[in-house]
Amino acid sequence: MRHAIIRDGIVLTVAVDDGTLPSILSGVLVAVELAEDESCVSGQQFDANANPRFFGSGLQEARVWTAYQFLQRFTAAERATMRSLAQTDANVADFLQLLQAAQEVVSDDPMTVAGMDYAVSVGIVTAERKTEILS
Repeated sequence: MRHAIIRDGIVLTVAVDDGTLPSILSGVLVAVELAEDESCVSGQQFDANANPRFFGSGLQEARVWTAYQFLQRFTAAERATMRSLAQTDANVADFLQLLQAAQEVVSDDPMTVAGMDYAVSVGIVTAERKTEILS
């Protein structure tokens, strides 16, 4: 079954769920099951009470970087803060390890978005920097 991955009423991506959607979706991200005849694209708005539930034209295409290119989007100070926090915060350590292992990082991937949201919540970057890094 297909699910729209939504944050703050905006579609981030569409994922096929085999029953194992990542637990990281709880909280910040929400998975909404799509009807068989329903479709949506990244950036569309979602309203459960509207018909259709997904509307708007969506955002521009997702950005894709190598892991190195993506980490270079952070300042040296931000990377140092990330490495330092990774020593005591398992979530930061996990995000950093996943970034370093990735062949590519996609701007609207749910893991990228959740990791960046967490980076904001622990003070690695501001919300404004997160937007800059992902754009």
